Amino acid sequence: MENKKQKDYISMWFDVRKEQGINDEMSAGLLNTETNEVSWHTFRHRDMDGLGGFATLLRGFGYPSRGLPTSTEKNIPSLIELFRLMFSAPKIDVPKLIKWKKVNPGYKQLNPENSNDAPIVSAFFSGVDTTLIKFQAKKHKVALGVYLFWALNKAIADNLLEGEQEYYWFYPVNLRGPLDFGDDSRNYSSGINVHLSNDITPKVIQQRIKAQLKSKSYWVLWWQANIGKIIGLGGVRWLYKVVSQRQFYAGSYSFLGSWPLKDMDNPPMNPDEVWVTCGIGTKNYPVSTGMMIWNNQLTLGLKLHPYICSDISLTEQCMNDWKKNLLNGHEKGTMQGISV
Repeated sequence: MENKKQKDYISMWFDVRKEQGINDEMSAGLLNTETNEVSWHTFRHRDMDGLGGFATLLRGFGYPSRGLPTSTEKNIPSLIELFRLMFSAPKIDVPKLIKWKKVNPGYKQLNPENSNDAPIVSAFFSGVDTTLIKFQAKKHKVALGVYLFWALNKAIADNLLEGEQEYYWFYPVNLRGPLDFGDDSRNYSSGINVHLSNDITPKVIQQRIKAQLKSKSYWVLWWQANIGKIIGLGGVRWLYKVVSQRQFYAGSYSFLGSWPLKDMDNPPMNPDEVWVTCGIGTKNYPVSTGMMIWNNQLTLGLKLHPYICSDISLTEQCMNDWKKNLLNGHEKGTMQGISV
């Protein structure tokens, strides 16, 4: 495996999805905090990951976005190392299945040309409440991203899950640095499958994420995502059909960190605007998310695939509970801005 200028085979998966009417567009929008209106922009996952796509959009708004975050990894593991990682990864005896309170088997008939289309509900916090949420994360002795994950998982479990369960979320991992496609905006994301349950605590979530990261299982998943290099588009088409009938997750967790990146050439900040984001979704990953800190304000994006949600009010309820969970219920904060 070459360490430089590698070809991106991940796009094959999105090409196959597109053949089935599954859109691969991720979204980012400029939210007016006075009106709660969002001006949405999209970019295709077959071309770039969330970090690269958002940086590309910001560059169009005058933000240089130089020096995107990179991995602590230095090199791509050899084939022998990959096999070693594959067999040494933590084994969890939980099937990749999930039971929802309600499903809509006929959702494709309602929108056959774009079967994962659904409205995005966005939210933002004031700088004061963002500081409170950071404090709550420290009180739980976890990273901010883990605390956001816990609050999201609890909101989804309380509103959408059929009883107590064990299930998985997809948690992206940035591999910029060891991977180099000659363009920093392309698909550099792999990920880990994080095993959660309805009432899991923030501390246990952090322990499980750390265990997966320590095992470097994201390299195994990256290799699997690039299997098209060996089996071609036809093979990916067959494999996607098999996997999509057997593996079901809660959704995808996507935290982009703090923006804009520090740069002397950044344009002046507009105090009445924040950026919000949200990823794509499928029947197999029906909860799509997007989180970031924009100019010291936390923003959230949430989309529920039509397979599990046909009413925007349910997405709004999940968002409200997500926000309440973040403020933790022990101390009241001023919750702000929900927009569609």
